[in-house]
Amino acid sequence: MSSDASAPAQKIVVKNPVVDLDGDEMTRIIWQRIKDQLILPYLDIDIKYYDLGMENRDKTDDKVTLEAADAIKKYKVGIKCATITPDDGRVKEFGLKQKWKSPNGTIRNALNGTV
Repeated sequence: MSSDASAPAQKIVVKNPVVDLDGDEMTRIIWQRIKDQLILPYLDIDIKYYDLGMENRDKTDDKVTLEAADAIKKYKVGIKCATITPDDGRVKEFGLKQKWKSPNGTIRNALNGTV
């Protein structure tokens, strides 16, 4: 009888969904590796994913940030990666519609708390 020592015998069931707020640049790559190697093989978890990358915030007119905050209110937990608050240089570099507010500030205000 052979077994895969790297795979758990049974995944731990996480009762409630977790809100996943993806970020910008290297944090996206690092967070994906963490999920793939350290979380998903061991947990049976319902992840509610929100892309808070600068380009997606621009594409959605930053509605995604408010939707993510609403999801955190609903599910009571979220994991947020680092995001970029664009300055004038980033607005020009990425062709953004405007200089969006900090996602941390937007979420903090929506939750009446801290991020």
